[in-house]
Amino acid sequence: MSGRGASAILIDGVCKSFPRSFGLAPWLANFGKVPRRTVLHDISLNVGQGELFGLLGPNGAGKTTLLKLLATLSIPDRGRIVIGGIDATREPLLARQCIGLCTSEERSFYFRLTARANLEFFGALAGLSDASLHRRIDEVVELLDLRGALDMRFDSYSSGMRQRLTMARALLADPDVLLLDEPTRAVDPIYADAIRALIRDELVGRQGKTVVLATNLLEEAWHMCERVAIINEGRIVALGPPQLLDRQLHAVRRFDVSLDEVDDDLLTRTRSIRGFEAVDIAREPDGVRLTVTVQASDSSLADLMRALTANGRVLRDFRPIEPQPVDVFKTAVQLGNDD
Repeated sequence: MSGRGASAILIDGVCKSFPRSFGLAPWLANFGKVPRRTVLHDISLNVGQGELFGLLGPNGAGKTTLLKLLATLSIPDRGRIVIGGIDATREPLLARQCIGLCTSEERSFYFRLTARANLEFFGALAGLSDASLHRRIDEVVELLDLRGALDMRFDSYSSGMRQRLTMARALLADPDVLLLDEPTRAVDPIYADAIRALIRDELVGRQGKTVVLATNLLEEAWHMCERVAIINEGRIVALGPPQLLDRQLHAVRRFDVSLDEVDDDLLTRTRSIRGFEAVDIAREPDGVRLTVTVQASDSSLADLMRALTANGRVLRDFRPIEPQPVDVFKTAVQLGNDD
């Protein structure tokens, strides 16, 4: 299910493979003569209109391949992709009109042309007329803070400026759907924060665009995206709001408990509750702090509270220990490897 009511992107049973060798392999592969390497296995998901959706995964997991399929730069071996109600596998040219793609590849720009000339060229390819094209160039370079460098040659741009120009190109035709492949890669921290704010607050928040963000930065996805899909070896191994993924993946929960005192009876009661896993004890000047691990169930939590508060002990603090994004990511990838 998508995070919102209406669906902007539908991916249904998509698979993609590539020949394992080179030379005549792509041609021979059509006749079943060359072994193929499957990059995406039966990918299915929905992205809602106006949703900021994250794709996470280790290098080589299939994120960029999936983005290229969504952008109609490649076609799936099997399955269906629908963008804005248009079947992109059958009508790629029509679907492409509502898509903006920002990749980390620079080779598509003309290095000896200025940034302005590059944007004029790509805007013309997108079908923008002179008046609307110049207006959109002014708007996107203002958003990406490139106005002062608009008439510099592309080959004089830094890596971060090139990345921002790639983002500007993706926005030229004012698409409803944006596919962003590591948009903050090689961008300094100040501009990276500005790009994140632009995506979250302006493009999604104010303009209502649908954004699919592929990133290797866990904190970026956790703090920006409404939902994330973790991909490993071409399969979705976890899908949902970042804050809820841990409950899908982990069978246990950890709690930080502060008490006035701990005795053997309290520890015995704690260790005997249903779903008990472990308890760590740290004595402090004004009391005792426990870290308790129990199985993730409502009954275990209720039993834990009763065990801690029996015999009149003063419970000073009790709070769940939220897992770090990297822990959730590692668990998802490990579970995917175990399947």
